Amino acid sequence: MTIQFSDAVKSKQLRKFFQEHGRIYIVVDATRDDICVPDFLKGDPALRLVLNNRMPQAIYIRDDALSSEFSFSGKSHHCHIPMAYIWAAYQPDGDLEQGLIWENSVPETIRIVVNAARGLGKGKATEGEPAEIRDISGETVAIPATKEAAPKRKTRHLHVVK
Repeated sequence: MTIQFSDAVKSKQLRKFFQEHGRIYIVVDATRDDICVPDFLKGDPALRLVLNNRMPQAIYIRDDALSSEFSFSGKSHHCHIPMAYIWAAYQPDGDLEQGLIWENSVPETIRIVVNAARGLGKGKATEGEPAEIRDISGETVAIPATKEAAPKRKTRHLHVVK
């Protein structure tokens, strides 16, 4: 396997983020054939795995892949995840604005769902002027200005890493 420059940069960013926060989630595209996770987790384009610096096992974040012995339902399983399939990282208990997303690694199925949600959000403004927010891609999305027109929700922001 050849190490891509973008994967080496991603691994450096991921290592730094993990060192700064100590406990993070990574979001992985587990639909790929060359990813090594338990069989019952394969097929999930947004598989979340917890990395914690207090875990007793070593976590290896190399330029080409992340690997470790992770525990699933009390059973240990060796996992090997190529860097190309890690598409986001964030703090589980922290501010989502502190997260990272690697836009080029986001699975197509996730892009389709996000675009569909954006389309639904644009058609909801019925009263008053719509408010505008910036989503993770930097695109401006209109949302209703009144509380009655849309349910209150937390907006999530991740930093796009190019």
